Amino acid sequence: MMKYHDKDATDVFYAFHGQDGIDKLNKMKPMKEENPNLTDQEVKFRALRKQFIEEGLFKTNLWWFVYKTVETMGLGFLGIYLTYCGHWLIGAILLGLSYQQQGWLAHDYSHQQVFQNRRLNNFMSYLIGSVYSGYSVNWWKERHNSHHAITNVLEGDPDVDNLPLFVWSRDDIVRMATIPFSQKIVPYQQYYFIPFTIWLKIIWNLQSLVFVSGPHNVPLNKVATWEKLTLGLHYTWIALVMIASPISWKAALAWFFISEWVGGGCIANVVFMNHYACKQMSWNQGQEATFLELQMLTTRNVEPTPFMNWFCGGLNFQIEHHLFPTMPRYNLLKVRPRIKEFAASVGLPYLSLPYVQCMKEVLGKLEDVATHYNELTRQEAAQQKKK
Repeated sequence: MMKYHDKDATDVFYAFHGQDGIDKLNKMKPMKEENPNLTDQEVKFRALRKQFIEEGLFKTNLWWFVYKTVETMGLGFLGIYLTYCGHWLIGAILLGLSYQQQGWLAHDYSHQQVFQNRRLNNFMSYLIGSVYSGYSVNWWKERHNSHHAITNVLEGDPDVDNLPLFVWSRDDIVRMATIPFSQKIVPYQQYYFIPFTIWLKIIWNLQSLVFVSGPHNVPLNKVATWEKLTLGLHYTWIALVMIASPISWKAALAWFFISEWVGGGCIANVVFMNHYACKQMSWNQGQEATFLELQMLTTRNVEPTPFMNWFCGGLNFQIEHHLFPTMPRYNLLKVRPRIKEFAASVGLPYLSLPYVQCMKEVLGKLEDVATHYNELTRQEAAQQKKK
């Protein structure tokens, strides 16, 4: 709400909320109604959303999610079973793949794509995201909802604020001035990016632990104890598998880290493809842009194939997902050609590339910023020498 203060929040409200949220809004006493001057893009976008609703594209096929939940959980249980049988390396790899797929599944539930009842969605989010994978659901929501609302806006979107490890925009270099070791890492960020990705899940899990251990605002206090319990259950079952498996303590430790590395690497090599190499906006630019412009100008798809659709959990249709976060992921492929047509009709880009090209774009963005940083550093050194 703070990020949309004094700004029309109609589109972002409907992006986040289902019918229960709309019903609650309708019960509230309205203030003086305003008639914002909508752009032609916004008018057409709202008409398109209404059309998708009427076609039932936001309705859920519960059996599909039953199948997906069983498939994803089954992959992890198979990995745990093989580990118990002594095949710990294969078990760790399968568990890591399950972690990645569970991440997409928890993402579906957290975006309220499955049940009409938010409590059921939240319960499944805790079960899959916290108990199984070790994430704090509320840490994720606080971060991820901001990312959706104000995508790729510097000092607004937490996803693109990866300082000091990565600088994604030339405009963000100025913030590195206060970090003493920046000159030793920024020039090489394009080289250590891929090796770094395997640590993503461990970093997220540590951030979750810090989040649930720290002070919370009043709404989060209500679930703080519950979140601590769910994360405690995650590390309990991890410890039990390591203790119960007939493998040495060294193999058990290797099993733990390999599963985390596989999960983290597979997650990172999807989430970094969609926004990071795209345009980043300053705070003022972000405030001037509409919700539609924020999504279309700063988001890139990964071209669909049967494998990519499975591996990315629907997030290769990132444009469609950002425009309609509550739409079940299996419908994103259906609306893709219509979104492309819509984008062309309103003069907005539709960015989509094959996976390998997406990776090249990410590495190229990191290299561009690193090169610019080196040039600024040389200029500063030359000025200091003259003095």
